[in-house]
Amino acid sequence: MHRLSSLRAPLNTAVFGIAGVAGLLWLIAEAAGDTADQYWNPLGLLIVLGGTLAATLIAFRGRHVWSMLSSLGALFEREPTIRDEIEIIVKVATLVGRSNVRLAEAEIQKVERPFLRLGLQLALDGVPVEEIMHVLNWRIQKQVEREGAQSKLFRTLANFAPALGMLGTLVGLVNMLTDLGSGDLDVIGRGLSIALITTVYGVVLANLVFRPIAIRLEQRTVHRVALMNVLLDGIILLRLGRSPSTIRDTVDTMVADGGDDMGRRS
Repeated sequence: MHRLSSLRAPLNTAVFGIAGVAGLLWLIAEAAGDTADQYWNPLGLLIVLGGTLAATLIAFRGRHVWSMLSSLGALFEREPTIRDEIEIIVKVATLVGRSNVRLAEAEIQKVERPFLRLGLQLALDGVPVEEIMHVLNWRIQKQVEREGAQSKLFRTLANFAPALGMLGTLVGLVNMLTDLGSGDLDVIGRGLSIALITTVYGVVLANLVFRPIAIRLEQRTVHRVALMNVLLDGIILLRLGRSPSTIRDTVDTMVADGGDDMGRRS
């Protein structure tokens, strides 16, 4: 079997992770028994979640916040592969080797991925290798910066959430101490409940929601950049006039040596 079979996208684990978090929360509720409803405190959730989002709006520009929301869909997408893109590079190299430049240009215009389309066009136009590398590496760097801003935002949310949970704890303790002299245990209990539950909300949001999302987005960026670098090398080999078989073997070797980061089967 050809080595390109190793480019099959691995199973998306986000669904299982979400199911695991839901299962954990269910176990906590089961352990609480009849007092499970005490874990639901709208005021405490508003302090933590609302305060976290408010702080985020202050810290980041609007376009970054919208970018954060759009990146959530990526959690359920399979990791991209470059099987088709490698075949396109080999096909273009074959056409160029047969001096079918017009057919090669027509094939390039069909390419959907802008990064690959630009690189192939530059190679076909005879642009120097150094310039091709400069242009495409700049594209890769912009990709890293754009996606890095998304993961950084979720990292910031993970830092804000426990701090806002502590704020809710302090508010609850102040209320409890204020009412301590009244001797009303119901009022004191409500204040203590807010004090404790906001800490729980902050820890849960930070470590079971925001931080895992940030890590997953960072891994997505690493995977995409690795694939883009493989395509870059394939484009450079095309520009240097290497044969289609040489391009295929070289790229296959890079993919195989990349291990799991390059999309090997899990």
